[in-house]
Amino acid sequence: MTPASQTAAAADSWPPRRYAWFVVACLTLAYALAILDRVSIGLLITPLQAALKINDTQFGLLQGMAFSICYSVLGLPLGMFCDRSHRVSVLVGGLVLWSLATIGCSFATTFGGLFVARMLVGVGEAALVPVAVSLIADYFTPLVRPKAYGVFVTGSSLGTAVAFALSGLFLSWADRLIAVLPVFHGMAPWQVVFVLCGAPGLILALIVVLTVREPRRHGVVSVAQGFSLRPIIALFRARPLAFASLMVGTVLNLVCVYAILGWFPALFIRAHGWTPAETGYALGAVGLPISIFAAVNSGWVIAWLTRRGHRDAPLITAAACGISMAVFGTLGCIAPSGWLALACYGINALFVNWNISSVYSGLSLITPNALRGQVMALHTICSGLIALTAGNFIVGFLSDTVFRTPGGISYALGVVFLTFGLGATIVLLSGRRAFREAVQAHGERNVR
Repeated sequence: MTPASQTAAAADSWPPRRYAWFVVACLTLAYALAILDRVSIGLLITPLQAALKINDTQFGLLQGMAFSICYSVLGLPLGMFCDRSHRVSVLVGGLVLWSLATIGCSFATTFGGLFVARMLVGVGEAALVPVAVSLIADYFTPLVRPKAYGVFVTGSSLGTAVAFALSGLFLSWADRLIAVLPVFHGMAPWQVVFVLCGAPGLILALIVVLTVREPRRHGVVSVAQGFSLRPIIALFRARPLAFASLMVGTVLNLVCVYAILGWFPALFIRAHGWTPAETGYALGAVGLPISIFAAVNSGWVIAWLTRRGHRDAPLITAAACGISMAVFGTLGCIAPSGWLALACYGINALFVNWNISSVYSGLSLITPNALRGQVMALHTICSGLIALTAGNFIVGFLSDTVFRTPGGISYALGVVFLTFGLGATIVLLSGRRAFREAVQAHGERNVR
């Protein structure tokens, strides 16, 4: 076979580009719905605290630990499972479960009941990222892959902005819907919001079943292996600093991200006197266009830096996110007016999604195909047990115990942004050389 024919055969082995982008669109929408179901609770803080008699620390646990326990613990088994099974089926199962669990939140009457419902949301969503990262790696060539990951990350931006905007919209519509639709009779407005947030996921699950095909795995001889942590341990031992800097640094950034998702609505409601509906509309209107642009742009930036010879491009973009968190994130928390805080929120949104694009692109550069789902699952475990739990709990705890005035939420958030943003930047920049060496070694193994 001639070199030209070999190149053509390699190109033909990948799924059609147009269909691959359709699959990315489905995965992106699934990510958006996952974020919507995860963070819509943030705008419901006032009615939930009144209905269930919970304090800030408990609310932080509902947003963090309740979700992260199952989301984190199940991440690795699901990552292993998706490396060896039909990934589309795993995606559909998770999508149905977390959507039903979100609807189930509306029936909670106690803190414990809502805690269990949030745990079930975490069970379903634990499947999404490992499956999506693995599918995208087999739908796109390595050169195009960062762009696909960048588009996928827009799901986070879309879900966050839509969660804020729609939650505010649903709250303003709730009384009318309760009066008009029999299915909502006897429900409180916050309950209606949970139902409306969970329902679209069931529709998307049906679309995925009917349209998304399982791709051929590239670079894998066989996936019929027993479950073992030895390959992961050997991989990390070979390049400890490369994996540690990427994973630890991006997790520290995620502490700030989850603090935004969980507590920024409370910042505007308490410190600046905005209503929940006003807060939702404002955060959604500002965050949606900026964050989507940043999420798509992040993949292109990583690809551009890579073409210019920066093998450590994912660490550079993640470090830029850390700097933004420490500067604009902190300024947004302590700003004297709501509009100035909103402006800082918008500037910070330009960099927030660079972090997760860096995770996906970076891990795909230094991880063999057969282990990608598992390594991504380990990152999910760390982001859940550390970032999601800490980002919500620390703010709530500081608000209850240190900064106890209504406006104290500003300082509680500011402490988190400054501390973890600076920490992320230092860790990421310290691992650049090791990451470059790991990328080179991984590329040489693929050539051989």
